[in-house]
Amino acid sequence: MRMHLLAAAVIAFSVGYTSPVEFSSVPASAGLFLSIGQANAQNAQRNTARRTARRTSRRTNAYVNYRQSISGCRPYNAYYNCGGVYYRAVQQNGATVYVVVNP
Repeated sequence: MRMHLLAAAVIAFSVGYTSPVEFSSVPASAGLFLSIGQANAQNAQRNTARRTARRTSRRTNAYVNYRQSISGCRPYNAYYNCGGVYYRAVQQNGATVYVVVNP
């Protein structure tokens, strides 16, 4: 990227150096108007939408460990302890599955 900028600067300098610049055709009272437009990249509405999309995608794309059977697991309060891993019963599409939790 820097090489492209350097090449563009060299070309612009060489064109400006070799070709004469005449200011006689430009009136002395010609004004130069510079303005800076509104920043479209950073505004509150876009940032809120971006944060919301990122947060909801994290929620839906999160990997969840499921277990179909808890045979051989010991009950612990509302959970089941299977070798140090705790599972909670959850209904999913009419079937009971067990989700890993951290009580």
